[in-house]
Amino acid sequence: MRMLNVCIVGGFFGLLLSACIQAPLAVIPSRQIETQKITLGNVQMVVKKGATNADVIGALGSPNIVTSNKDGTETWVYDKISAEAEYVKGASSGVAVSSTRTMIVVIKYDKSSRVEEVQYRQTSY
Repeated sequence: MRMLNVCIVGGFFGLLLSACIQAPLAVIPSRQIETQKITLGNVQMVVKKGATNADVIGALGSPNIVTSNKDGTETWVYDKISAEAEYVKGASSGVAVSSTRTMIVVIKYDKSSRVEEVQYRQTSY
């Protein structure tokens, strides 16, 4: 009887553990996660004259390009390109639909590492 109890309890815990196992989540590289932060809303909300470079990094992540200027200031460039594609299948044929979006942000800092000027361009086609 004791052996039967052990088998029933062991089988119960095995069933419980298998119910907790989920399909593995997709791993998104950290640079891709940072790139997802570069949105027009984040730029307009955070990147304003007087914001610190720490504020900008917190909102947008690391820039793609950093340039040191002759006067001791820096210019940061964020450049994001995203493409989406979808195939819609009908009864006898299908249609491929795709779109591309770009977002370029140029931030000029003053000598105290605060935003002096920000320019951005967003396109969608």
